Amino acid sequence: MLDAIRCLGRVLRLGGRHTPDTRLPTVFHITHHKAGSQWVHRILHALAYDRLVPPEVECAQFLAKPVRAGAVYPTLYITHEQFTSVPLPPNWKRFVIIRDLRDTLVSLYFSLKHSHPLLTDRNRQRRAILRELSVEDGLLYVTEHLLAGPAQVQWSWVAAGEKLIRYEDLLERDEEIFAEVLLRRCQLPVEPARFRQVIRENRFQARSGRPPGQEDLDSHERKGVAGDWKNHFTDRIAKSFKNYFGSLLIATGYETGFDW
Repeated sequence: MLDAIRCLGRVLRLGGRHTPDTRLPTVFHITHHKAGSQWVHRILHALAYDRLVPPEVECAQFLAKPVRAGAVYPTLYITHEQFTSVPLPPNWKRFVIIRDLRDTLVSLYFSLKHSHPLLTDRNRQRRAILRELSVEDGLLYVTEHLLAGPAQVQWSWVAAGEKLIRYEDLLERDEEIFAEVLLRRCQLPVEPARFRQVIRENRFQARSGRPPGQEDLDSHERKGVAGDWKNHFTDRIAKSFKNYFGSLLIATGYETGFDW
């Protein structure tokens, strides 16, 4: 009931959103596909609705339009080079979230095959391809044709020396990490009780009604766990993945070598 009242209040505000307070930092949530981007988006939507700049196709809200001082930009799938190419306000904060690229692969595969909205002909074609292939061949297809984008995002921020936030750590310590990032570093003016409520309401089990690890292939929130790649990788998939992205796993600290 309380959330419904808040939502109604937002709708009744002139223009839907207020002009951001330019005294506050402009906040950028940078990530790649299948690294909890919609989870973080929902949290930012609840905590900073009036400052939110909605995501657009190809990140046009950031790459093709002037950045709004004091606004909050969720779900930017961009490299370090793209970020630094855009003029920024004087006062800004960013945080970068990555995920084990092996789990990114598995999540992307199941999303494209089952649950991702078919908004483009390209995604319709991809779904048709994946539904014709075995799971092994489908995962190989995604590895070799669709994973370069998330990998490029990761490589660029590693090379820039960015302090990266791991999706896996967020699953274990969401309140602690989000408090440090959103309240202290990004200075969102949110009461602690409201912050805790939003974090807890957006956990996997609260959203899906399922415990982490219980799979629903038709849900965007499919499984909610880390390390699921171990249930799907074969020797062929591991060999292909190491060939393309083995060095990236080492660079991001998920592995120390190629003997996994």
